Amino acid sequence: MLVQAADWIVEEYQKLQAWAAEKFEDDPRRAEIAKTVASIICIAAAVTAVVVAVWLTVAVLGALTVGVIHTAATGLTWALGHVADWHLTEVVTTPVRAYITAHATGLPAAAEAIWSAWTLVGPGLWLICWLARSWGARLAWVLYGAGTVAMVYSASPAGGRLLATGVAIVYWAVLSVLAFRGAGRRPVVHVSTPAPASVPASETVALQQLREQVNERLAELHVRLKRVEAASDELAPRRGSPSPD
Repeated sequence: MLVQAADWIVEEYQKLQAWAAEKFEDDPRRAEIAKTVASIICIAAAVTAVVVAVWLTVAVLGALTVGVIHTAATGLTWALGHVADWHLTEVVTTPVRAYITAHATGLPAAAEAIWSAWTLVGPGLWLICWLARSWGARLAWVLYGAGTVAMVYSASPAGGRLLATGVAIVYWAVLSVLAFRGAGRRPVVHVSTPAPASVPASETVALQQLREQVNERLAELHVRLKRVEAASDELAPRRGSPSPD
């Protein structure tokens, strides 16, 4: 659509330029004014087309985003509701809901709102602990689990209180396996060794010459030491012989 609009604007611009050149052929000044006006009109049309296209794109993407978020939120609420109604999870959720209902009297928030917040905060913290490995979220997850176990113990029937508390601890421990994933691993530190700097050719030649000079001096010193040793060997018998009277 935008390409077609651009093609149409370019075609109309060429037509207006040709019309102005033919209409004011005898007056070049008026022809230039007419061409300028035609250019301004075409530019305004192009800007309007771009603005409309951008507005339509933003509107469509916004509608799609809202729809996706609404669908995801509805699906998550439905899933959490079904999980909460499961008989095995009711061992934990029923006492928690009963505790919230019994102790929400006089609070600014209703018991139903607190219950909804509790059912959403738990999975949210678990996902953050699992994916982001945030120690702040893990601390909040520990406090969330401790509060949940305390509510289960307080609101469960007396006969099954310890069993319900044990089930809540097992649930929290199983979920914590993924929440604390990688907690005991040490961070891997990669130490990069810089590559040795290349020695310029001039310095290489200078070092080679210095090495040759040092070798020559060492060879001369070695020859002199040999001569000194030979002279010492020759003088040794003379020093040991007795001197004539």
